[in-house]
Amino acid sequence: MVVPQYPYPVVGGLERQAHELALALRALGINVQVLSGRVMPTQPDLEDVEGIPVHRLPWTHRRWARFLRLPVELFAVFYRLRRSYDVVHLHQHSWFGLYAILITRLLGKPNLTKLPNVGVFGVPGLRSGRFGLLKLKILFSADALVAMSNESLRELRSAGFPMQRVLAVPNGVSMQQPDSMVAATVRPSSICKVVFVGRIVEEKRIDLLLEHWASVQQQCPGEAELEVWGGGPLQAMLQSRCVELGLSRSVIWRGHVEDVRSRLRNVDIFVMPSVAEGNSNAILEAMAAGIPIVSTPVGGTPMLVGPHGTQLLFDLNDDSLARILIRLIRDSETRKVVGAKMRARVTDHFNIQHVAQVYASAYELLATRRAGEIHRLGQPVVLGDPAGTL
Repeated sequence: MVVPQYPYPVVGGLERQAHELALALRALGINVQVLSGRVMPTQPDLEDVEGIPVHRLPWTHRRWARFLRLPVELFAVFYRLRRSYDVVHLHQHSWFGLYAILITRLLGKPNLTKLPNVGVFGVPGLRSGRFGLLKLKILFSADALVAMSNESLRELRSAGFPMQRVLAVPNGVSMQQPDSMVAATVRPSSICKVVFVGRIVEEKRIDLLLEHWASVQQQCPGEAELEVWGGGPLQAMLQSRCVELGLSRSVIWRGHVEDVRSRLRNVDIFVMPSVAEGNSNAILEAMAAGIPIVSTPVGGTPMLVGPHGTQLLFDLNDDSLARILIRLIRDSETRKVVGAKMRARVTDHFNIQHVAQVYASAYELLATRRAGEIHRLGQPVVLGDPAGTL
């Protein structure tokens, strides 16, 4: 696997998903190793992360220097390890991933590249950016691509990529956690707890969430609290905005939160006001915990929540977010019913053990030079077939 910033300490959704998949693949008997950057200066060249060996490259924060050094450093590691791997699985298409595609083709190693997002962060955004046509040509030279949503499939089809070389498979989440990690139907506190989990960056639109939360507090004073789990470059500015809106007592900034999965059991509502998502790992974790999802209908989110969750999807350009939150805050029975539907949907379609089995079959096709057959492994929930959407 090639992941530019593999945990730990990086805990973004892409990195968490890669690690969870690696663990599930190892449970199937597949030998997984990771190539990543050295995120922290103290990390060794070879690190063990929960049994997954991670080979780390020097990682300068000067982008131009990294751009120039990466091809040489990547080639050296790929060549040195060439007898220890059969397939290369790339988890995004930055220059790190694009260089890896070129190098693996040079070495004659089959590669599978995952498209982590859509829109401005997907194929259209890649094509319209600097060196866009070159980047797209390199990306499309991959043996096969992974699409995690119907929207991603449409982007690839529109761009002319051969659909027989597309693996339609969603992200997954472990369902092996005990029942104690599922949201409690009755909690001792009468205050409804709403939570956002993720990086505090522009595309998450936490600024608009705060505006809507002010409306919630006007109509439901003292009935609910909003917790923000995560950090990022906009945190200080948004905390100041929170004070300006008079929300200091009802909004709690937790920063980085360890063991999110177990702490979600004490949450009533999950909210995600993002304008760009692929398959949100945070949403999957909240669904697995049996929590209703209030989100924008971006990327693969409508697919994740399914028909029972679409009633809680909202448009950031109107007041529907505040209205949905107010309704759920005052209706514990609806929260319970929808939360149970979310957990059932994860069990049926997004169990990481099943996702890992699909990838294992895809690796076998790639290793035997049958990339043109990979579309046969496509999952109904991504393809939009009735079996995957009902």
